[in-house]
Amino acid sequence: GYLMGVPVTSYSLGIGQEHVEFAEAKIQARIITRDLSDSEIDALAVVAVAGIAAEGLKYDEVMGQTADLSDLQRILLRSKTKLSAQQQQNITRWAVWRAAMLLKQYSTEHKVALGFAHLVKKECVFLSM
Repeated sequence: GYLMGVPVTSYSLGIGQEHVEFAEAKIQARIITRDLSDSEIDALAVVAVAGIAAEGLKYDEVMGQTADLSDLQRILLRSKTKLSAQQQQNITRWAVWRAAMLLKQYSTEHKVALGFAHLVKKECVFLSM
């Protein structure tokens, strides 16, 4: 998200509840309240599919893509430019490719960020005991 100019507003590392909130912070409004520009669509699309790209880079099979693709569809439907099904597929493909390239380029930083997030989770669990 940071590389696409989309700040993280919250995240969860709970088993089966892993999720990061970005989109509404990027546009400083709820997505359902206005249409999105092409540049906003591009940035948010990459962020929406970054989990899919990360999983695809690490594992043979991507399992947790349903919520990410639902988020992406919600973003694409808010485009100021009416997008055809083919254009939506092209944006999706490009966004997954771009996310994968960024993850490869910044793999060290990504690993550090994941380690920090898990450390913070462990510390919060420890402090709540």
